[in-house]
Amino acid sequence: MTTASETQAYPCPARARHAQVLLVVIALFTAMDVYVISLLLEPIKLDLGLTDVEVGLANTSVLYGAYALFCLPMGILADRRNRIGLLAGAMILWCLGLVLTALSTGLWLLVLSKVLLGIANAVTLPASMSLLGDYFPPERRALATSSYGMGQSIGQSAAILVGGIGLGALQKAGAGDPQMLFGLHPWRVLSLAFAAAGLVLVPLLLTVREPARMEVREARGGSFREVWAYRAFLLPLLAGTMFIAGAATAVLSWIPPALTRLYGQSPADFAGWFSAVSLVAGLAGMFAGAKLVEFFQRRAGGQSILLPAALAALICAPTAFVATMPGLPSFAACALVFIVAYAIVISVPVISINLRMPNELRGAVMGLYVITVSLAGAFAAPLVAVTGGWLGGDHMLGRGMALVGGTCSLLAAVSFWRAASPAPSSPTRPITRPVTQGGS
Repeated sequence: MTTASETQAYPCPARARHAQVLLVVIALFTAMDVYVISLLLEPIKLDLGLTDVEVGLANTSVLYGAYALFCLPMGILADRRNRIGLLAGAMILWCLGLVLTALSTGLWLLVLSKVLLGIANAVTLPASMSLLGDYFPPERRALATSSYGMGQSIGQSAAILVGGIGLGALQKAGAGDPQMLFGLHPWRVLSLAFAAAGLVLVPLLLTVREPARMEVREARGGSFREVWAYRAFLLPLLAGTMFIAGAATAVLSWIPPALTRLYGQSPADFAGWFSAVSLVAGLAGMFAGAKLVEFFQRRAGGQSILLPAALAALICAPTAFVATMPGLPSFAACALVFIVAYAIVISVPVISINLRMPNELRGAVMGLYVITVSLAGAFAAPLVAVTGGWLGGDHMLGRGMALVGGTCSLLAAVSFWRAASPAPSSPTRPITRPVTQGGS
């Protein structure tokens, strides 16, 4: 329990909320961009003449590979350097990646654009989580931390709505007057528009002040030896995040192509209803995850806060069969349950890291978390394509999603259950004291 003096050392609520809103907007924007590209997989594939495996590798494997490669050093930087400056640089790099996406004429330029997006994303998550941990005391931190995930959920839904409707409008405009889009394919115009919008966030970031670091044991930063002391908690936790991220990538990244290929829906057709399903389900799951953590934290404490993640991962397994449903109503119902359960699962580990790890280790541990998520993203999307091909071809995409997503969900449930088991020993709780950081 945080003492009154410790709580007073945190920034005032108004300052904390201002920073939180901006971090949530960054989460919304980056998630929207990533999901818009998933929405545009079919147009990109046709325009550049790529195969399912190539577009899966370029869109997810390269993105998550760069994300994984850079997230640990970026997480360590977030533990030691000015996090606001790191976020501003990441947003500039992100916008450059979107411009390169729009200019891609083949596989390799598309790959380069995904590398830049992956590096930028490797900064945003650990830096944002670290900042939220220093703006909010422990008793208010679960919901504050999960708000970042809520922003991502809103971004995914907005991507479907804005991207789907926007692509449809651009396609219609281009068909009527090709010069109206300057001879560019609609998906390229959409990428450039998102790049321009992202630049607006850079000056807004400069209105946020770097907070003092709280709950610090070593002011000069932690070490991997200190991280290893938490291995009984971290190893199964990270395994669970890897498997559930693999399940989500296998299912969610392939839903737009599945709707187009298996259910005869264009992006404009499913933009409205699927964005609503994603938004409601994602927000409900994130909010439920935060509240479940608070409940278990009050009642049992310790690693028991991971039990909701284990149970929700079990629910993800049967609902990974979403693209094998006989019609759109059952597809929508199955997708709704999958997204709610996944949102619960993925929010709990991040909250538990922000609650259980000392300040000087949070960035590094979030970097390790990102590596596990990235590894899953790197193998899951092309594995679905390969599995579908092995089962019979493009029309077996739904079964490929089900096989990969269901298996990963079950493995995630086992891992989180193990992480929730009492550890034989636990490191001492970090001493709470503020450490002021300048612009270095």
